Amino acid sequence: MKKIGTFLSALSLLAFSAVMAAPASAADVYETLKGDPQFSLLARMIEANDLKFRYTSGSITVFAPTDEALRAQPGGVDDMLSGDNPSGKENARALLLYSIVSGRHTPETLSGKVTEATTLQRGKVRIDGTRDPIRYGGEFGANVAGAAISASNGNIIPVDALPIPVFEETTPPPL
Repeated sequence: MKKIGTFLSALSLLAFSAVMAAPASAADVYETLKGDPQFSLLARMIEANDLKFRYTSGSITVFAPTDEALRAQPGGVDDMLSGDNPSGKENARALLLYSIVSGRHTPETLSGKVTEATTLQRGKVRIDGTRDPIRYGGEFGANVAGAAISASNGNIIPVDALPIPVFEETTPPPL
């Protein structure tokens, strides 16, 4: 009987050790952003505009403006933090989705080439890795401002501005 008790004690100790040694799973992109103080405003914008689900699944890369970049945004971002105004919410959602592309990218994988990617906003964005720093978007885009931060479902690349898409204006043909 004593041998069985010793065996069970050793077995439970082994099981406990295995559980304690198991690596914790990495947080998803949203939880990683939320837990990093340099992205506190971005996390609040995501929550206020009901977009958390876009940051928690799929294989994505977020070109994430830092708090410093958002505070420097001309006109501010206060209207994007509340989510109260339907028009403001629609605009905020479009801007946030423009900053997300499919797949896992890092500055190292983007460097030295120009990449065209489809955003979660469903538009195309040009990522110019031939520039230093790497440029996300066109005239109103953003520059990469740090190394990629890995999450369970993708990467976060800090940028120095809130990227804003530019739409081509076309003149409709005469009637």
